[in-house]
Formats: sequence, structure tokens, C-alpha cells
Amino acid sequence: MNSIDILDLEWPRSDRDLNIVTPILVYLNKKYNIKYKTVSIFNGYYYVLKYRPKLVVVSNFCGSIVNESIVKLLYLSGIKVVSLISEGNVAEYNPDRYLWRSLIDSERRLYLDKFILWSVRSKNLFLNKYPELESVLAVSGAVGFDRYRILNFKDKHSFLKENRLKYKKIIGIAGFGFDIFFADLFKQEMLKSYDYEQIKMFREDLYKIQNIYRMLIENNKDILFILRHHPGTFDFEKNEFYGLDTYKNVFVSSNFINSNLEISDLINISDLWIGYETTTALESWLLGKKTFLINPTRTDFNREIIYKGSAIAKNYNEAQKFIDEYYANGTIDSFEELEAWRKKVIKDIIEYDDGKNYQRAADEIVEVLNRKDRGIKFRKEIYYGAAKQILKLFLSKTIFKNRWQELKYKSNFAEKYKKIYSKAIDV
Repeated sequence: MNSIDILDLEWPRSDRDLNIVTPILVYLNKKYNIKYKTVSIFNGYYYVLKYRPKLVVVSNFCGSIVNESIVKLLYLSGIKVVSLISEGNVAEYNPDRYLWRSLIDSERRLYLDKFILWSVRSKNLFLNKYPELESVLAVSGAVGFDRYRILNFKDKHSFLKENRLKYKKIIGIAGFGFDIFFADLFKQEMLKSYDYEQIKMFREDLYKIQNIYRMLIENNKDILFILRHHPGTFDFEKNEFYGLDTYKNVFVSSNFINSNLEISDLINISDLWIGYETTTALESWLLGKKTFLINPTRTDFNREIIYKGSAIAKNYNEAQKFIDEYYANGTIDSFEELEAWRKKVIKDIIEYDDGKNYQRAADEIVEVLNRKDRGIKFRKEIYYGAAKQILKLFLSKTIFKNRWQELKYKSNFAEKYKKIYSKAIDV
């Protein structure tokens, strides 16, 4: 038995989530000599039995049945459980979806010892509706944004040289999850946040924005356009980038293509960062980039407040005007006029931009780790789950080699992130 202090359960291909948990774990190890392991949540039951951790950490417990189920079982078995939050810009119009089971929300109970949030604003939104959660909620600031203060990123020259590309101008486009609004499976879930009219608008805007992007690419052949797919994309035909990858001045990055490039690298490489609706605009501001959005129908739909810090174009002509203005003057007047909004947005969403959120999160975890144990007694479902995971893993490598893509990952998937943050973090 290899006992450890903390077991971190993650989706192996989630760059976003690994940039949240890794700096915290590296800091805990360096400062307190806390032993930890980061492993795939898809084999989580097996690893829990193997390592017998005192505490389990997840970057996000909500939004996936896989995460929600294992968190519940581990908590009920007496293991301490702490969750951070991957998408922590809690929406005022539907804070429940950040708390309860995404597809099965009947229980309305948090199976967590601590839920570490991005901001005081988020905490207050939860407490206004569920004051009984006071003892479970904590605020550290948005850990995933610390990297923009403590890490160095790939520059334009290195990127172009590595990919043998000859461009002086680069514009990055962030993908939006249009495909989910076409999927019947998520219809009821979407209706909790959006009405039928807005869902209809998203479906129609997909084709409008796709056409605008096509025109921008075709009419700016001297500009390289980096198309970064939304990490949750599952239907690539119901996607604003569908069919655009055939143009010579296009570079595609997703979970499956050029996945070695992190979103932070792509933003840093780009001169401008644009999209339909994207939280990565905030990350762009932290890297000193100008941003604008393209909203062909309207701007007053249910969305996160980040959009208020970007200039907004309604059509191709307005988008092209922003691009021309930037490359002529180095800025966009409509963007500069929103400076005060951007400062407010940063405070409301990530709370702190000092690069020390991972330290505050680590302190919250230590507090839980030092609490009296509840008494660990593994439920039988954990043993069943571990057996199923072992069998599934064996079958995925023998009889069913083309199934279960979530199991196609390298066992040391977190090592790259560990090395990066080990160099950047001193205690």
C-alpha cells in the first residue's frame, strides 16, 4: 500500500484544470512536504484504493456525472474532499448550475469539506440563496489565472519558426460551445439558463458567425488566424470553425489537434484575441492583449459580465474596421474606452490578480487536512467501481482498442505541468 496525503483526480486532457491544481500541489509539497499524486479521474476508484489518501482534491466537482459520483462516494466513505472551481465566474441568473449535479440535481447537497471559489461575489451569490453553505465555502481568488503573473509563455517568433510559418500578423479566435444548443441530451439543462428564444438565437448565430469568420480569413490573407476550439466541443460540425481549416492562413488548435499549445501560449502569440463569447478575454487582458467580440444578433443575452470589457462588432464590416484600426494604430478606441469596466470585471470575477491565489487555496486545503478525521470506511460501490475501471482499462488496450477515448492518455499526463510550476514557485 502506497499511502499519500493528497490524491488529485483530473481529466487527463484538461489543460485548464491542470493549470488550476498543479501550482497548489507543488506549493503544498515544497512548503509543507505534503505528498500527492495527480491521476485520471476515469480510474479514480482504483487509485483511491491503491493510495488510501487522507484527502482528495478535484479541480471541479460539478458538471460531469463522473466527477459528481466519485466525489459523493468518497465523501460518504469518510475521505476528506476539497473542490476548486474550473469555471468560477458564477452567473447571477443561474448560480445553481455551479453547485448541484448538472444532469441530476434533486439532492441539493454538497458532498464536500470545502468548496474553494474565485471571488467574494461568487460566494455571496451562493449564500444569498443557500446560507447554510457558509462553513463549506471559501475564497482564494482564481488560481488558474496565476500563471499570467508567474509563468513565461511562447512568443510569436518561436511559434512561427517551430511551425515554419511566415506571417507578421496573427489573430486568435476563441471558440464558443454552439454544439451544445443542438443536442437534445442537454436541452433541459440549457433551459435552466436560457429561454427558447435565446437557444434559437445561438443556433442561428452559429451560421452567421461562421460566415463572418470565413470572410475575415478570405479577405486578410496576410494574417494568420489561430482557431482555438472550445474545450467542451463534441460535435465539430455544429461549430463556428467547421470548414475553415482548409484555408492556408489558418492554424487550428483543439484537444485533438496541436493540443500541445496551451490557451495561454496562443493568446500570447496573437496580436488580437476575438470571439463570439469567451471567458478567455479576461486572460487576454492580463497578458496585455486587445479584445473584441462579434455578436451578429444582439448583445443583451444571458452571459457572463466579461463581455463588458471588450469592443463589440455586429457584422463583418465592423469586425474588419477593428482589425484595420488595430494594425494602423496599435489599439482600438472602442476597447480603450472600456478600461474602467475591465478593472471592475477582473475584481468581480477573479478577486485577486497578484499571482498568489494558489497560496491562498493551499492554505484552505491545509486547514481541511488538519481537521479531525471522520473515519474512513470505503463503501462497497468503491470496490465495484475500481473493479469495473480495471476491466474497462484492460479491454481498452486489448479487445476494444477504439473505444473509450477518455482512457487514451499517458500515465504521466501531469508531469509537464509539475515541472513548469516547480521552476516557477519558490517558498
